[in-house]
Amino acid sequence: MHRPFIRRLLFLFLIIDRLAEAFDVPCAQKLIGSDCLFDEECYGMNSVCRNSRCTCPTNFEEFDIDERTTICRLAPAKIGDSCQRDCKPPLLCRDGKCECWGGSIVDGKCVVPCPAGQQLYGVECTRVAHYMQPCEKDSQCVDPFNSCIAGTCQCAPGTTRDTVRGFCYAVCPDGMHPRQTCRRLFINDIDMLENAANTDSCPLGYRCVTYGSPYVGHCCRLRCPYGEPDLSQSCDAGASPDSKCRPLTHFCFTVSEPGWKSSLCCPRPCRDPTPLYVNGQCLSIAHRGDPCQIDQQCEGGITMSCTLGSCQCKLGYHENNDERFPTCTKDCTLEEVASNDRCLAKVQLGSRCYSNNQCIPSAECRFGTCQCRCGYKQVKDQLLGVRCSNPDDPLSIGSILDRVGDIFGNKRGK
Repeated sequence: MHRPFIRRLLFLFLIIDRLAEAFDVPCAQKLIGSDCLFDEECYGMNSVCRNSRCTCPTNFEEFDIDERTTICRLAPAKIGDSCQRDCKPPLLCRDGKCECWGGSIVDGKCVVPCPAGQQLYGVECTRVAHYMQPCEKDSQCVDPFNSCIAGTCQCAPGTTRDTVRGFCYAVCPDGMHPRQTCRRLFINDIDMLENAANTDSCPLGYRCVTYGSPYVGHCCRLRCPYGEPDLSQSCDAGASPDSKCRPLTHFCFTVSEPGWKSSLCCPRPCRDPTPLYVNGQCLSIAHRGDPCQIDQQCEGGITMSCTLGSCQCKLGYHENNDERFPTCTKDCTLEEVASNDRCLAKVQLGSRCYSNNQCIPSAECRFGTCQCRCGYKQVKDQLLGVRCSNPDDPLSIGSILDRVGDIFGNKRGK
């Protein structure tokens, strides 16, 4: 008699368990309420980064599934609907119910009449202006790609006017007319990103230049620094050997942003063994102690100079072998780390950073902030202070050995 009820109960537990799995958060992304810099950091459907906080877009409500999980759901839109924080404007959420506040109820709907020349923006009436109408600020110009310029709504900088169809449209960064509208296909997993042939809906050889969330824009031609791309060759790491970009004559020119990448197979101006193009010459790339003709051959001439025909460390830099080849590193204090030609301060978890080397062991500089690496957890103890704990090394023996090695100028295994 109770078996159907038990089956339904077990099925409900299974759904809840699957929902919990669905909210396992990748370490590079953040839940609603977390600090953020980009929309791509915020985890979950429809979430956006607004005012440096992961939240929900207009017409969506932050909804608590439980004490730990908050999602973005469509905001309740009817008078009397249950709500937690927000309702669809012009309704307001008060005491858990959607109310018509500041308006009139007409045929069961909340109506907020606005004076002539104004329209409802959220729950307030604001002045609006169309192309070539007078304005006081950009927000009053409601037509696409319009800005308030010299007291009049006009096409914003970087856009132009289609006089036949009567609207402003954005031009590509190179000044060309865009080919078509597009959308970004954001992929947050690094391995997936490296093996994804298309990260937007544009045709091969084009990139999706967006206007921001929700990641829509227009297709613009992706140009090589020199020459024309070979569209028959792929920069996808998962491509077959026969179709991959040929490294002897070409290279992968990549345009990337957080969670998005697009690449072209572009021709090299010079060939191996002299692949470096400088001042109209094809020269070899040189490391410390290698023969050279000019400073730029010596790893770009940042830390080394071409002295008496060979690459040598500049004043203020010291010799270093970094597991790849002999090079030079800037002289820094114990509280600093070298980054090209600068010394950067070592920082703690949660602090701003530019390089992974600035962060404590087992942490990395992610989205400009030192954070524990994937799989590590931030902990605090009396012996080591705030650190990133590895579940496979809870006592952080590896971190202690690394710190000792740093103090004495050695690394483990050398």
